[in-house]
Amino acid sequence: MNRSATRMVRAAPRAAVWPGGLAFLLRVIVGAGLVTAAALIVPGIVLDTPQPAPTHSDAIVVISGDEQMARFQEGLNLYQRGLGQYLVFSGAAYDNGTSNADVMRGLAVKRGVPAGAILEESQGEDTWGNAVYTRQVLEDHGLHSAILVTSPYHARRARLTFDAAYAGSGIALMVHAAPDSQWRKLSWWQQPETRRLTFTELQKLAYIFATGQYH
Repeated sequence: MNRSATRMVRAAPRAAVWPGGLAFLLRVIVGAGLVTAAALIVPGIVLDTPQPAPTHSDAIVVISGDEQMARFQEGLNLYQRGLGQYLVFSGAAYDNGTSNADVMRGLAVKRGVPAGAILEESQGEDTWGNAVYTRQVLEDHGLHSAILVTSPYHARRARLTFDAAYAGSGIALMVHAAPDSQWRKLSWWQQPETRRLTFTELQKLAYIFATGQYH
């Protein structure tokens, strides 16, 4: 009886320890899963700022920078829906003497947009330049509201940059992201190019927050 009782007493601690170890292991697995999910989901949500449905504005501002021309197409769609009186194309990046703004203007005219409804800014070489020079164009033409068309991964930085450049202008600005054929805020990590775009934008956002300077 004594030997049996001794074996039972010794066995009890072993049975009690394993459930605790299993619970700890499960907590580690769940915690790692949550951290991984956050690392994959949060960057896309940070970059693709919330956007209300676009409403009628004086102008639709389209900035260059996407090789797919999705921004141009979406700006044209908004114009054809009657959401803007003018199309404003912005972008330098001269290629053989032709700016991105010039290229978009020519394409828009071919699509039936009246030349008189197109305003052009061909000096902006980065987002800050786009913002500064389009503000000047809008002010020169007495325009007080605009829809800014850009890519979803660029939306947050564009919002911050244009808000800074337009401060004091009285111009009401809303941001509208053009549908991108590849980049998605919940699956940006799946392709090398969309990962590159995401990390580049995060770095540029970090630079703005760290220095207060826009580019």
